[in-house]
Amino acid sequence: MKYIGLADCNNFFVSCERVFRPDLWDKPVVVLSSNDGAIVARSQEVKELGVPMGVPYFKVRDEFEKAGVTIFSSNFDLYSDISKRVMDTLREELGVIYQYSVDESFFKMELKSVAEAKVELTRLKTLVQKNIGIPLSFGLAPTMTLAKYASELEKRGSGVSVLTLEGWENQKNSVSMSEIWGVGGATTKKMREHNLITVADFLSADNSRVEKIFGVNGTRLRSELSGIPAKMPEGDEVKQKSIMSTRSFSKTTTSLAVLEEALAYHTARASEELRSSHTKAGKISILLGTNRYSEWVLQGGTAESMLPYPTNDTIVLLREVERLAHTIYTKDVPYKKVGVVLSQITADDHMQLDLFSSQKEDDNKLMSVIDTVNKSLGRDSITIGRARYKESWSHNHNFRSQRYTTSWNDIPRVNLK
Repeated sequence: MKYIGLADCNNFFVSCERVFRPDLWDKPVVVLSSNDGAIVARSQEVKELGVPMGVPYFKVRDEFEKAGVTIFSSNFDLYSDISKRVMDTLREELGVIYQYSVDESFFKMELKSVAEAKVELTRLKTLVQKNIGIPLSFGLAPTMTLAKYASELEKRGSGVSVLTLEGWENQKNSVSMSEIWGVGGATTKKMREHNLITVADFLSADNSRVEKIFGVNGTRLRSELSGIPAKMPEGDEVKQKSIMSTRSFSKTTTSLAVLEEALAYHTARASEELRSSHTKAGKISILLGTNRYSEWVLQGGTAESMLPYPTNDTIVLLREVERLAHTIYTKDVPYKKVGVVLSQITADDHMQLDLFSSQKEDDNKLMSVIDTVNKSLGRDSITIGRARYKESWSHNHNFRSQRYTTSWNDIPRVNLK
């Protein structure tokens, strides 16, 4: 019987930092958001201190100092690269996978016996831990929703959980709906109002009642929790619907030149991601944002443009971004954030050029050469125009670790005595 599995990297951002700081295993560690504002990742030791996700750092700074918590700023270059290594390993071992997020991927597996499945998943867990250093949890179950629940069962145990229909039947009476993937706070509250507290309560409710209260999502969830797949993981051929690159500044700026530099940087990052996934975008949008707590909150703006043909050429995209920036920039407004979104994404081999398109094969070759050099010598070894990271418009990252795997200058050094 085909079962659905979920591979979930444990405390992923924290684990990435610990790979290069083995002295921090079993020690309290947190990772902060852009501008070091709030907590976005916690080690188990920090969770046990009762510190919630998303709490502003300044509120717990003193508590962390007393508890000896190690602080890291977000290091997305590092996390993205390690994520790719984990997913490539899983892909090599499992064949087709569906990467759901930076630290999760679904897959399909034939369940011959629970014992056999556990042996295989344990082997995969050990392989990833040994080769990359990231701890994983595996959940295997009849549906995606149950696989997600199963992956949480053994996170602090063996890290491998196989949930059969028989096993689920014995558990559902004691499982709260708030523990189920996709059931947020508002939905949980609504369910409690209708006395649907446990999974068993939800499944025993009349189907027409569930559909009336929760709509089609409710009926799909009901199916998933009954062990009948209402959604299936799709393979690697499925591409992202959009790519976003955005970040807040450490200080506001009124300079159009600074904004253009930041937009150019994010455009280069997004177009690089397009090329790495063999896709092209047909639409581009930009954001110029202000501080949402200031009197300028309504002065930010967005602009978008349909491209004459789908492209992943950084030069083409930079020209359009610069044009859009001029249309929404307002002099003397203090901007706090910029962003670039590429959408209407299609695969390279599905793209049909316009008869009058000015795109040239040489442009693709140029981008390929630039990507190859940057991959070999480190990101931003070659940049186009003003698409280079600058401290003048950067975000706060006072505790950022080195980019160990993506920058030659940050490769760890080992001193042999």
